[in-house]
Amino acid sequence: MLILAVGVHARHGGFFLLGLLVLVVLGLLAFRLSTRGKARSRSGGTGSSWGYPPAPVAPPVPRAGEPTPEAGPAEVPRSPAAIRSDDPGVTEPAVAAGEAAFGADADRVAATARPGAWRAVPDDGWAVETHGLTKRFGSNVAVDDVELFVPRGCAFGYLGPNGAGKTTLIRTLLGLTKADGGTMSLLGIPVPRERSRALARVGAIVDEPRFHDHLTGRENLALLAAARGAGAGARIDSGFERVGLTERADDKVASYSMGMRQRLGVAACLLGDPELLILDEPMNGLDPAGMQGMRTMVKNLVGEGRTVVLSSHLLDEVERTCDAVAIVDRGRVIRQGPIDELLHGTANRVVQMDCGDAGSAVRLLTAAGLAAGTSVDGRMLTVTLQSGANRETVAEVNRRLVEGGIAVYRLQEVRTSLEDWFLAVTSRFGERP
Repeated sequence: MLILAVGVHARHGGFFLLGLLVLVVLGLLAFRLSTRGKARSRSGGTGSSWGYPPAPVAPPVPRAGEPTPEAGPAEVPRSPAAIRSDDPGVTEPAVAAGEAAFGADADRVAATARPGAWRAVPDDGWAVETHGLTKRFGSNVAVDDVELFVPRGCAFGYLGPNGAGKTTLIRTLLGLTKADGGTMSLLGIPVPRERSRALARVGAIVDEPRFHDHLTGRENLALLAAARGAGAGARIDSGFERVGLTERADDKVASYSMGMRQRLGVAACLLGDPELLILDEPMNGLDPAGMQGMRTMVKNLVGEGRTVVLSSHLLDEVERTCDAVAIVDRGRVIRQGPIDELLHGTANRVVQMDCGDAGSAVRLLTAAGLAAGTSVDGRMLTVTLQSGANRETVAEVNRRLVEGGIAVYRLQEVRTSLEDWFLAVTSRFGERP
């Protein structure tokens, strides 16, 4: 009735109000179009309205005969994991575009962007691979642009002092905390995009394993196996055997030592028959016997073809346990590769020997071109070998001396310890970067 009254008594005013309403609607539409155009220009004209980065663009492939430019870390295209299909606003075409961009030049990127001692991508790929992985807590950068490459079928140490960001990296890899930048994959599966599929093949202990103290070890694993399903219960006995706890399986966990709890945690991980195990400081608080047991267990798991990644600040144990390491300092990986190559890549090899005639030995080795420097202390001779010397060179030194009629009572290579090397390449406590 109100609308009808307005139409009868305010015929001319009605036309005015109608025109005003049309102008308001046109103004609102113009404002919406303007706002959308500005947002698109800020994001480079692509991407979603949710603020995620646009799909990466493949780097140009050089024509035949043209030199291939060196690619630094900033030039590495992000893998499809950077485009999160499980997030709102990201469409399947965008994901497909990301896969195409990353795959177009993956071989060249992998060959040029790899830091440390790794020289080639393994045939079966990496167990863990990250590019530019970053995690911040306010102004603190806990994981700083990390490029990490873990080969399959080895024991790999993520080595750094307390507070270096080791646990944060593990939590980020497992999707327990969200990365602020970069890409990552586990066993070749991008995460977090396909996190569930990746974690089905991964076992992990973060911080320390926790169990019901009033239950036995076997009862604890039975509970976990029931939750996991898919034949996990059938692996309980083999899990106890692998970690050396068969005789204590039916004892209450309250009676377990810290080392036994750590091994029970690994047995829990093995319920899923994982290809990759990630252990956060597994040797913390263990006595010498516990450390030895953990070391043996890790080697046995690697012997089964699994990959074991363990974080630690215990340099001596890492050197005894692991085949390769990544050294992390203030959240950034500064060196990585096989331990032997890292240690011997820092200086020439040095051989120390007890021989019958040190003076004659010096002349013989110098004439043979094996010695870069020598020093004599009584019967003890120290020889610095030429650059590029390897284990075969050490054997050649012994052979030359014996063939030259010089008695060799003892010969050993002087190795740089991982501890000495670690202190040389990381920041000192309390120093500014």
